[in-house]
Amino acid sequence: MKKRSAIICATACALGLTACGNDLGERMTAAALNTVIGMGTVFVVLIIIIGVISLFKFIPVIQDRLAKKKASEAQAESGSAAVETINAPEEADLTDDLELVAVIAAAIAASEGAASADGFVVRSIRRAGRVRRA
Repeated sequence: MKKRSAIICATACALGLTACGNDLGERMTAAALNTVIGMGTVFVVLIIIIGVISLFKFIPVIQDRLAKKKASEAQAESGSAAVETINAPEEADLTDDLELVAVIAAAIAASEGAASADGFVVRSIRRAGRVRRA
């Protein structure tokens, strides 16, 4: 094991990766250089991240421009179709509302124990208070 460690240390020293056989001053210089390079890399990456984040404020502007462009293209294509739909009167679909009223009336009748929902009159609508459990 010691032989392998010695080979690794000798190879690292030969490549200049570490200061194995040098005196304390040269090792401290290498350590300071490693620290400066590491911290410099971190700060450069942080500055790049700050730059990217600061560009995020332009994303909604670009999206709005693209949406307006697509809307104007769609409006130009459907210009003749829009004229035809403007002339046709629109009728509100009340079937969904009537179904909703029927379901609510059936639920009230079931909670009251009544056989039918005849005679129910809605006088006011208000939010029910929440029951607090201890």
